[in-house]
Amino acid sequence: MIPPTTKLYWQDPYRTSFTARVLQRLEEDGRPGVILNRTCFYPTGGGQPHDTGVLAGVPVVDVTSDEAGHIIHWLASPLPDDLDEADGEIDWARRFDFMQQHSGQHLLSAAFQDRLYRPTIGFHLSEDSVTIDLPGPPPDDEAAARVLDDVQSAIAEARPITARLYSLEEAIRLPLRKPPAVDGKVRVVEIQGLDWSACGGTHLRNTAEIGHLVITRMERRGDQTRVHFLAGGRAHRDHLQRIRITRELTACLSTGLEDLPAAIDRMQEQMKQSQRAVRQARELLTRAEAQRLIAEAPHTGGVDIVYHILEPNKLWDMESLLKTLISFPSVVAVLGAAGEGRPRWMAGRSQNVPLDMLDNLAELKETLAGVQGGGTRDFIQGVAPDYDTLLKALHLLQAFAFDLPDLITQD
Repeated sequence: MIPPTTKLYWQDPYRTSFTARVLQRLEEDGRPGVILNRTCFYPTGGGQPHDTGVLAGVPVVDVTSDEAGHIIHWLASPLPDDLDEADGEIDWARRFDFMQQHSGQHLLSAAFQDRLYRPTIGFHLSEDSVTIDLPGPPPDDEAAARVLDDVQSAIAEARPITARLYSLEEAIRLPLRKPPAVDGKVRVVEIQGLDWSACGGTHLRNTAEIGHLVITRMERRGDQTRVHFLAGGRAHRDHLQRIRITRELTACLSTGLEDLPAAIDRMQEQMKQSQRAVRQARELLTRAEAQRLIAEAPHTGGVDIVYHILEPNKLWDMESLLKTLISFPSVVAVLGAAGEGRPRWMAGRSQNVPLDMLDNLAELKETLAGVQGGGTRDFIQGVAPDYDTLLKALHLLQAFAFDLPDLITQD
């Protein structure tokens, strides 16, 4: 029977190196792993990711734990067979970052609960994000600012953060934010005078080491709110990035920081006006092109039969051109385009033209292999497997129109 692994990271979360005995070697899905008699490596759990580092010079890529209290170090390659002891060293930058985020989370959760009566019901920490989930809709900016004021005050006070094991009977007498979810001994992390939480994670010595904490955004997720925040080094890097971006924006827009939102609003309104003008110009150009094609089209049976292959990079697209063409009375339009991907075709008729485009589509598919499409009685479209088949499809659709009887009704 292998005894449970001694958790050196609980004894001293600032310890980065150690020596331990190899108790068991194992393999899972081709991945080698080892169990040691003691370790500084924190395993994934409680919302906190695992540590990384090296063990006897071999990279530790994952760390997990089992129900028997064993911590398993999953390695990039097996340890030498004759190795009975191994020196380990954790990635301190990763560990300290996670401690800043996790301690910051305890402090932020306590502030939300004490200030707004919003308990934390979910916590997620990864290498690039950290969030807590709260019940109810997002608090307004003023309420969030009060929460952050409480957090920053606690950081400035350098309140001690301690961890201690209690019996279950002792733990339930503490003002825990939520009941413990374990049997037996309960590890409680306390932020002096502010928060008591059952937690197995690694934490800082005091709140001052959190440095700074910012809420970056709050999003509604059903009947809950997800709060995205950053602490410590992450908050500092985010702050520098925001300063750089705002400096570039104020220089680009020739405005001060206070006037930046108004300047962006003006720019967005100008962009909307420009987009409206471009859209109107496209519509006018498309209509002019449609009128030109109708004027040049052959006229038979009271119908103008437009046949046209679009050139790339025109200011109008095929669908808008076809819909404009058939908005005129007594028109049948057959259009094609070949660019990236498979060649495309479209065909349509004016409301007063007695032509069922779905009948044409059925005959087109039956005649030409590889042609695909769909549509309505007025408008059909699809693709061809190659350019030669596209030309055959367009000529066939044009031929259907030339076979029309002289039954055009006048609007």
